[in-house]
Amino acid sequence: MTVGLSLAGTSAARADAPRACPTDARMPAHEATVALPTRGGAAYGTMQYAKGQMLGPREIALTFDDGPDPKTTERVLAILDQHCIKATFFMVGWYAQARPDLVREVAARGHTIGTHTWFHPNNLRRLPLADAKSQITRGFTAVEAALASAPPEDQARLAPFFRFPGLNDSKVLRTWLDARNIATVSCDFGADDWLQISGAEVYRRALKNIDEVGRGILILHDTRPHTAAMLNDLIATLEKRGYRFVQLVPESNGRALAANAPDALLGHPHAVQ
Repeated sequence: MTVGLSLAGTSAARADAPRACPTDARMPAHEATVALPTRGGAAYGTMQYAKGQMLGPREIALTFDDGPDPKTTERVLAILDQHCIKATFFMVGWYAQARPDLVREVAARGHTIGTHTWFHPNNLRRLPLADAKSQITRGFTAVEAALASAPPEDQARLAPFFRFPGLNDSKVLRTWLDARNIATVSCDFGADDWLQISGAEVYRRALKNIDEVGRGILILHDTRPHTAAMLNDLIATLEKRGYRFVQLVPESNGRALAANAPDALLGHPHAVQ
């Protein structure tokens, strides 16, 4: 079931009773999707953008940054599979180039893929504009190259979605992305899992922040062992509290809009150096 802008949160769009997940009876076998409009760019996630909320009450979209990581990404994928959840992975180009097999594995399991620059500079604002644009361009190119040998349906998992490292956006870069029909995806809450804290503390902070807001995009990192360690318990607890999981996807023509934009970032890859 796909939920567009006009249907998000409506009872008509969610009236059917889907088949249960075979390994988690509380979850449907196929979770709902929330289609994010990308024409002319857009920004999602109320931590930064006042009009960035697209999810209905008690809906959660899981997102993971900084991978793929050979030590933890596969463990995260296995947990998501167990609960029939599809997430969004914002990948760093350098790691995607190093492990294209993991990029293809994420896509093959049905997850959405966005990008997160080439080498994750913590603040693109501090770079010369040309270097910042290169970081973004090379990130898209590396992920697209990793998927080049994948089936077309898996290649299509690469969405016109970008997340700024450290969530440190800038007006000029946002405008540049907007002109290329690339959506900026932030979040509604995090769990501070990038810090050197325990899995139990990541779990506690995630639940606290989610319960305070009630719906939205959760930012986690599939590079962190303590995140993988607490993820199953977090999902199970959220299920028991009545939350539903949704997958972020681009609007139906989102990839075509991005590919046909002037100086496109998606669909017309440049050489990765």
